[in-house]
Amino acid sequence: MKSTIGRMGMTVALVLVSAGCLEHTYNVGEGAPVGPKVYDEWHNHWLGGLIGERTLDIERHCPSGNATIHNEQSFLNGLVAALTSGIYTPTTVTIRCDDGEDADVDLDRGEVMTILAAPAFLERVEELVPARFHEAEIAFGALQQDDQG
Repeated sequence: MKSTIGRMGMTVALVLVSAGCLEHTYNVGEGAPVGPKVYDEWHNHWLGGLIGERTLDIERHCPSGNATIHNEQSFLNGLVAALTSGIYTPTTVTIRCDDGEDADVDLDRGEVMTILAAPAFLERVEELVPARFHEAEIAFGALQQDDQG
């Protein structure tokens, strides 16, 4: 009878211990908490997490440099750790990237002048950086004079 109560107590204790969660979130660059998942794998750790490290190449997964890394010990990870008495303690690592990547755009002088001459461009400059609007007008005027002269 005592051994049955002891076993039930040990089982309840293991379930409670394995139900605990570990969770860390890291942002790289500007982060991307709602971006698409580009990586979702278990990482192996041993002896309660004392041994085991894996380096991830964020630039390879997220060329833009903006990523959110989420590392957690899910219920399933905790259950596996409990079944192995903490010898093997996996975590789940997820990486999300922003949708956009850096783009290299090659424009010739004529294309740049077309963009700068558009009324929407100066309106946007005035809206976003009103203190610099006058400088943008002067710079655009100088570029126009260079083209004419």
